[in-house]
This record gives sequence, C-alpha cells and structure tokens, in this order.
Amino acid sequence: MTKARLFFIAIGVFYIINLIGTLPFSTLGLFGTMYPGVELHVDEPIFTLLQDAWAIVGLQLGAIGAVALWGARDPGRYEAVIPVVIATEVVDGLWDFYSIVWSHEALWFGLVTLAIHLIWIGWGFRVWRTLRRNR
Repeated sequence: MTKARLFFIAIGVFYIINLIGTLPFSTLGLFGTMYPGVELHVDEPIFTLLQDAWAIVGLQLGAIGAVALWGARDPGRYEAVIPVVIATEVVDGLWDFYSIVWSHEALWFGLVTLAIHLIWIGWGFRVWRTLRRNR
C-alpha cells in the first residue's frame, strides 16, 4: 500500500501543479516556450480562447489530482483512480504527439512531456497490478 499511496500523492501534486500552470496568469510564458516562433495573437480574443481552453484542461487535471490526494488515505479503496490517470496520460500523450507533428510545438518540449506521460503510465500500471494482486 505504501507504493500506491506514494503514486497517489505524486500524481495528485503533479496534477495540481499542472492546474496552476494552465491558469491564465501563467500561460503566456508557457505558450511562448511551447510554441516558439508562432504568433500567439496575445491581444486578440483568440488568445483568450486558447487560455480558457488550457484552463479547462488544468481544472480537469486538478480535479483528478484532488481525488488522487484524497485516495492516498486508502489506495485500495480508490484503486479506480489509477486507470483514470493512465487513460488521461495516454490521451495527453497522443495530444502531445499531434502537437509536435502538426501544431509547431517545440520538439524538446514535446519529447519531455511524452517521457513524463510514459513514466506516469508505467508507474500507474505497476501500482495497479500490485493492488489487484494483493486483493
């Protein structure tokens, strides 16, 4: 249970940090790093739409993170959060692949995020398998 508890705490904190990083006050610098050389149209409504969309992604991650932190108290009971995390990481990984290939995301940034997704997916599967085996 200790390894599962650590996973829940780690993913919970990571997702809460992602929430903060996707809020409008912090996205301008992030977008400039993610999409170097792309005109972001910062003073136009389209940029506000982009910020709002990222904030929704962050809120979803933050919600999963909050549930994971709550679930750290009793990882066996909250085991179902793990496949939610795995599915989220798979979808986000696919999105990052798309962003690298077709949306001008900086290659180094995309590769780092893909590696992070793979780490969470692998760790999630290991913890999930261990919890299921120990039932």
